[in-house]
Formats: sequence, C-alpha cells, structure tokens
Amino acid sequence: RLIAEYQQYQLEVQGVLAKTARERLVCIRPVLKSLCARRSIGDINAHAVHQYVIKTAPSFSRRYQREFLCGLRSFFKFLLFKDYTSVRLMDALPKLPTWSLSEIPRGIEWESVQKLLSAPNRSRPNGKRNYALLLLMATYGVRFHQACTLKLKNILWREALIYFPPCKGGKPLTFPLYPNVAEALLDYIKNGRGRSPLREVFLIKGGTEPLKRTSLFSTMQGYYKRMGIKSNTSGFHAIRHAFATKLMKEKTPIKSISDILGHSSIKSTYVYTKVDLTQLRTLCREWVEVRS
Repeated sequence: RLIAEYQQYQLEVQGVLAKTARERLVCIRPVLKSLCARRSIGDINAHAVHQYVIKTAPSFSRRYQREFLCGLRSFFKFLLFKDYTSVRLMDALPKLPTWSLSEIPRGIEWESVQKLLSAPNRSRPNGKRNYALLLLMATYGVRFHQACTLKLKNILWREALIYFPPCKGGKPLTFPLYPNVAEALLDYIKNGRGRSPLREVFLIKGGTEPLKRTSLFSTMQGYYKRMGIKSNTSGFHAIRHAFATKLMKEKTPIKSISDILGHSSIKSTYVYTKVDLTQLRTLCREWVEVRS
C-alpha cells in the first residue's frame, strides 16, 4: 500500500514521468526492507538513514549513486507530506557533488554493433524479434525504451515513415522507414510475432505480454559473449552511444546529432564531443621543451 501511494504521489504531486516513478521503486524497496525490518515507518531516524547510505552507496557507480540519493530524497519527502513521519529524513542524506559533462559516454565500437546484429538466430521467432529491435537502435540511435514500446500504429507503411514517441523528456522522432528496417519488422510481424490483440510490436510469452527491458538482459549478455565483444557495459544503451560516436566521427554537426537523438537540449549532446579524438587533437598545444 505504501509503495502504491508513493508511486501515485510521484505522478500527481511531483509530476515525474511514469518510467522514472517505476525506476525509483527499484532502490526504495531494499531501503524499506532494511530500515523497517525492526521498526515502523514512523520510527525511522536520521542516524539509521545516514548509516544505511554510507554502508550501501559506495558499491554503486557514481551515476547510480546520484539516482539512488535522488530516489531516497523523493521518498522521504513523500513520508513527510503524508505525515508518516515528522522527521526531515532527507536532511540526513549526504551530498554528492556532480559536475556537468564530467563523464565519458560508455559505448562500444561501431564494428561491435555490426557484430551484435549478426548474433540473433533469425530462423527462430525470438531471433527475428531481437534482430529487428537491435536494427532499430543501430539505424536510428533511439533508446531501448523507445524501440521496445514501438506500437503498430507508429509504423506508417504507405508513407515509409516510422515514429518514436518522446522519452526521458526528449522530443518525438520521425524517420524514414528504410527498406532493411521494414523487411526486418515485416519478417517478425508475419513470421514471429503471432496473432495478438496487443498493439505493441515486440511481444514475449507467446504474444501475451509486451516486451520489457528486463526480458532481454541475459540475452544481451549472451550476445556480447558469443560475439567476443569486450566492454565495460553489455546493455542496449551502448548501441546508442556507438551511434552518436559514429556521427561525431563523420563530422555531423552537433545540432543535427542532438535532433537525431531527440535531446531536449543541445547541452545533453555536448558529452559526445569527448569521444571525437580527431577534433580533440587539434586543440592540443605543442609541448615546449624545457631548456636549462
């Protein structure tokens, strides 16, 4: 009941996206299980919260630490708003300094993306689905969520267009429906998807449920391993980073890359300038030898 109330609070009071609301629950559930093991919600104190975070957070990446603290801060505001506690537990959370553009995109080489496209077994229904999904991401650089939630109505066959709704506060995207993409989608829809009343293109469990992000986690890891791709990340988002990096190497204007990726602000695209080594080398100054 508490989790359901918190999710409703995020949507109606905080105004966050439904996807963000679901993602925050991933870090909230373990917190509740730990802090409420021997006490009720109202008995949670600032010291217990601080100790829990100090013990748990160091094992996370810096990016997830930021998301973790943001989720906790949101949840503690909810407890205060609903009078489940009279303590400002959010003040017990440590500050995590972050700097704009401080990270380097974690992706793979474009050659590795091509290897991933050859990994699915396209003679099987699931292989047809996974190939079409990977091809969408590699062709248009869309996020996994945009690709896996694609609806049949978003494919405009007669106009040869494909539409992706906005994601993470970005912009909606419309691209040409290239022949190879159309062929892969048709192959899956006709020979792998089955006759289902669901309007999502990509389905699981014999066409009874829409595809979810967690459905292909182990499958992607298997693809990376089978194709001999060594990387610090083995997820779908690496394909989007590889796509953006390829555009940078092709000297595509940064504004065009921002529009293609659907970023709401061009500032989100600036991080990819860090991977354009050719341009970065032009900024290097000659080393002046030290003469005694």
